[in-house]
Amino acid sequence: MNHSRRAFFLSMFAVAAVLLSSQFLGSAVPFGATPGLTSSPPRIEPIGSTGAVAASHGFTFVSNFENLKLDGWTRVSGATPTVVTSPNYIGEPVLNSSASNGNQVDYATKGFKLGQSQISFEVAMNAGSSTEGYFGIGSSSSNFVALVGVVDGIVYAGNNLTSLQKIGPVPEGTAYPAGWVYMIADITSSHDQWSMVVYVDQTYTANATISVPNVGKYTGALIETTSGTIYYSDITVSTYQMAINISGYNNMEGYGQGSDLYVKLLPAYNNLTAVMTLNSWSVPQAGILSFQINAMNYTGTTQSTCVGFFQLGMWLGQGYIEPWYVPGVDCEPSFFTSQLKTPQGTELVLSVLFQPSKHQILFIENDVTISKKFEKAIPYDGGAFYGAYTQMEFQPCCASYPIGDYKLQGSIFGLQITTMKGKTMQLPANYMVPFVLDAPSSWVLEYYQSTPAGYNESSI
Repeated sequence: MNHSRRAFFLSMFAVAAVLLSSQFLGSAVPFGATPGLTSSPPRIEPIGSTGAVAASHGFTFVSNFENLKLDGWTRVSGATPTVVTSPNYIGEPVLNSSASNGNQVDYATKGFKLGQSQISFEVAMNAGSSTEGYFGIGSSSSNFVALVGVVDGIVYAGNNLTSLQKIGPVPEGTAYPAGWVYMIADITSSHDQWSMVVYVDQTYTANATISVPNVGKYTGALIETTSGTIYYSDITVSTYQMAINISGYNNMEGYGQGSDLYVKLLPAYNNLTAVMTLNSWSVPQAGILSFQINAMNYTGTTQSTCVGFFQLGMWLGQGYIEPWYVPGVDCEPSFFTSQLKTPQGTELVLSVLFQPSKHQILFIENDVTISKKFEKAIPYDGGAFYGAYTQMEFQPCCASYPIGDYKLQGSIFGLQITTMKGKTMQLPANYMVPFVLDAPSSWVLEYYQSTPAGYNESSI
């Protein structure tokens, strides 16, 4: 294994969950600053109950209905929308939209910033063979300016409802639940020409590129169901690019890409803790597949940098694991031990702890199954943490075997932070910015849930 390989490969090859929510509190000292010298980060708009937030450099509207409310959606016409838990989307509640009283049209604008030169949106839809429904962005007159949809089991996309382009049948046998189709549109402007790149259940290649000349007139998100009943979930509209095109793989979905896709600053905190269970794993090559947690100070949260980025996790080997940490000044991993023999099904408690009085960060990894504990302190005066996420990471740069040969069944739960004011808290489930990478369709994709603050990751 090449230990000089950068651990921070996450921006392109990771299943990640960005834990960036709750209202910003306090101030931070930039990494490397003199102890006691403070600088106040700019305030970011609170996320509120709708799950929408506008950051200074763009906006993100997230609507996954975790709070069992309408997330800012209002009825324009037809039936009143409802949120249901059955059916659901990988455990997430869904919006029930029915055309029983004519076309059901629903509209949301919370947190939108107009006039952006790049915008992405995504949606998961459960649409039967005799239904018709659409999601996208629309104008104040409730007309689409860019959309995707499903009509009788066929995926379409277009500029509006009268200029639809057929994409193809809803895919089968993908990593997404049976009956659901997952669609992403990345929209950009070049020389006043708008184009929309559409992905369906994968990102290894685009399904279509469509001209959307009126998209600059968007004012909000729009749902329209014109036949039958359709369920919608995992909705996001954002100025962040959500689909990452990597040739050679299939579907992978995660949340965030580390510091580049934050929506909210967490309350200033000094301890990120999680329980990790490695139920089973089988890898042909050590050091390619790993599982980890990440804490970031203000610099590490708001910039794409290895500075202020503190990672704690496990490389998976052939019958062993390798605990390691990233010390925050670069992305090179440092290792507690070269190899740790531990049984499959092992449980580990991980913590990244900032100790202001000692001017240090303490990394703690405790394998409670074999009663083996590792600790490492590093000098630090960079202030509180404001961002965190978890990830399962695959590194194709150095893999000698295809990604499908690397197997893992694991979970992270009990995920919580302790704020600088001493409050221990779990995180709500509506703080995440989804993105899509590629991985084998056999991988199981499960989502962070606020209770019990955990989720499963599986490459089997």
